[in-house]
Amino acid sequence: MCLVLEFIPEVFDRPLVLLSPSTPEKAEKLSQALTPLATDNNAVVDVHTLPFVSPVDGCRLSAKVIDEDICAILIENTKNHLTWELTHQGWEWVLALLGRFTEPDCFGYQYLYPDDVTGDIFVILSSY
Repeated sequence: MCLVLEFIPEVFDRPLVLLSPSTPEKAEKLSQALTPLATDNNAVVDVHTLPFVSPVDGCRLSAKVIDEDICAILIENTKNHLTWELTHQGWEWVLALLGRFTEPDCFGYQYLYPDDVTGDIFVILSSY
């Protein structure tokens, strides 16, 4: 079973990108895939192309490094193509958050962004 990638434009008080259901193995693979973003200015990870990720309705999510923690933004004139943009420090934060999901008995969900994020679309990892 794959980690499902889905953009949900209307939920709670803001749109979100959902990655679910997470298992320790999937969280570890996602963490490994995102690790270059914590150190490499030129790193870009197309989450939707990872072999263990299954996009819903053509959802695309590209993760990259920028100078300000924005989280995810919808690419103009698209339905569900997004970029997930954080600083190196922001990516380190995300990797730390993913770490708890690599534990065997971790259940629940986690917003994957640092505290000072400015974007309107959040990325969430859920074990459900």
